[in-house]
Amino acid sequence: MMRSLRFCVALIALWGAAACSDGSSRGVLPPTTHPLPGIATLRGTVDVAAGTLTFDPISPSVGRLSPSLGVNAAIYGNQGTTVRIYNSVVVKSAPVLGKKTYSANVGLRNLLSYAIGDEQASLLPPDTLGIFVFVNSGPTVGATSSACSPACTVTVKNAHGQLAFNAPLQSYWYWPDRLDAVNGLRDTTLVRKTWVFEADTQVTAFTFDVLVSAPWVAPIETRWKVDYEGDSLPDTQSEPRWRLRKSGNGTHSATGGVLTVNPGPSGAEISFYRRDSLAGTTSAYMEGLIRYTGVTGRTSTARLVIDDSTRFVAFGINGSQVGFIDANNAFLGTPFVMNTIAAYHTYQLRKYAADSAVFLVDGTRRGGITYGTFSTTQYLGTAPLLQFGIAGPDNSVALWDYVVYEIGTPSP
Repeated sequence: MMRSLRFCVALIALWGAAACSDGSSRGVLPPTTHPLPGIATLRGTVDVAAGTLTFDPISPSVGRLSPSLGVNAAIYGNQGTTVRIYNSVVVKSAPVLGKKTYSANVGLRNLLSYAIGDEQASLLPPDTLGIFVFVNSGPTVGATSSACSPACTVTVKNAHGQLAFNAPLQSYWYWPDRLDAVNGLRDTTLVRKTWVFEADTQVTAFTFDVLVSAPWVAPIETRWKVDYEGDSLPDTQSEPRWRLRKSGNGTHSATGGVLTVNPGPSGAEISFYRRDSLAGTTSAYMEGLIRYTGVTGRTSTARLVIDDSTRFVAFGINGSQVGFIDANNAFLGTPFVMNTIAAYHTYQLRKYAADSAVFLVDGTRRGGITYGTFSTTQYLGTAPLLQFGIAGPDNSVALWDYVVYEIGTPSP
């Protein structure tokens, strides 16, 4: 049932006939309760004269997808069996500086016997998991009317972001939807997403592969993992977007695979959060590869937060200590003394339902307290949420290489 989609676009008619041929840190972890069958392929064809984009299954290959670390989601396809991708007519732009764009509005229907996408059972909160269709390979020029100098190219023009599904930096389109089982009340995406490709005017055919990646709703799956890489701005350059919480004149930027967050002076804050479906009885963890910069002893606090609408379960990092914190960044219990400035360290906050929490530094447990020790929810009306960021009075900076959280389990 977990199969890939082969999506091959043949630009024909007005551009000349063309044929499609078969081709062969952390990524996507398929549910362990299901086997990984051979890859089935799907061909999409654009007919410019008719203004259509059609999807048709073709014979399966013998390839198999290999599990890897990352977002818990099935990668599958098989048009007309597990999923159906549909679309509007294709629109071709006028040439601009030797380029044209080709666009279509695309939707998706679930054909499985159980729900997929957002793992929660209601429409709120909205910032959760969903359905991704990502470019597995290409796009690749298939044919041209004449030579280009340099070589003719085709690119994805409007991807919602890039993630490592089964390879680094794969472009994707995202639907924040939960789709019912086939023939359910809502087994189809609410809106279509526009797919846009840009190619040299000489290009008459191009191909690319897409795969569907979607979490499976409980009880098919019981844990869901989300991975943010620091190579993009979490609030503007990725989907589903993290929401920005900011006070003061702080700044944040993403360069070289690292998110740099500077809250500025005067107790300002810059943090990013996503609302997700967890409760006091839900286990979860957050992990980040983080470097705190500044002077030892500074009191600004970088933090990982799991606010489950009952308790504010949080872990903080300053220039010389790490440990559990309350909503005012004061340490709860005895913090662990260490140099947080000299190098990156992996910090992990584990929440064991409504029993307790522990934190680890570079894989070693350094502290633990009971759940009831934490202050009550800080974000009443907004929680449940998961958050990372930094706040404080002394202009210290936090560098974030990545942040991962997983719901349904207290540890990886």
